[in-house]
Amino acid sequence: MTGALITVGVNTLAFYMISEMVPGFDIKSKKTALLMALVYSALAAIVWFAAIPITFLLGAVFAIIAFIPFIGPILAGAGVFVTTFILLFGISAALLVAVDKMMDDFKMKSPAVVMIASVMLALIGVLSRFVLG
Repeated sequence: MTGALITVGVNTLAFYMISEMVPGFDIKSKKTALLMALVYSALAAIVWFAAIPITFLLGAVFAIIAFIPFIGPILAGAGVFVTTFILLFGISAALLVAVDKMMDDFKMKSPAVVMIASVMLALIGVLSRFVLG
């Protein structure tokens, strides 16, 4: 329960910050950012359950790579970071488009805005997972 509240809080802050920094990522109010974070977080939880087999498979590949002397641990560590970023980026882009269609108080003006916001959300997601554990 605490993890879900932290996720919603981080997402609310992230959406509000992105709306201030990225032209075309329009959120009408802080209340909308919170509602958007709730919807986004719920959808993300469902999508991540579907992504679990992919993450297990990639985790096994990186565990095997880690046994390569000297460079293996570096490649495995970087691979986990990059894989997490790519999964978060793709999921974020799809979820942002879905939330944009669902909510009247949130609009994204172009596909470029979706990409920029997805990169920012993916970076925030990777950093928050690194910091919060």
